[in-house]
Formats: sequence, structure tokens, C-alpha cells
Amino acid sequence: MQTPLAAGSGVDWSEVHAVRLLGVALAALFLLWAIRRMFGGKK
Repeated sequence: MQTPLAAGSGVDWSEVHAVRLLGVALAALFLLWAIRRMFGGKK
């Protein structure tokens, strides 16, 4: 699934998806950490 904007610029879409997945994973980890901190993570 290519957007017309980036179709001709030689973008490596597998790399783009890998970076996006990495960002999502980091965001999920950060959210888990923040939620555990909010709900009394004094263990």
C-alpha cells in the first residue's frame, strides 16, 4: 500500500513498517510503565 506522495521517492516500506512497529512497541511499554506508576507501583 503506497501513497502517491512517496511512491516515486524510493522508500523502503519494510524499513518504514519496522520503524513504525518499534515506535508502537515503545509507546506501549511507556504506557504500561505510566499506568503502573499511577496505580500505586510502590512494591
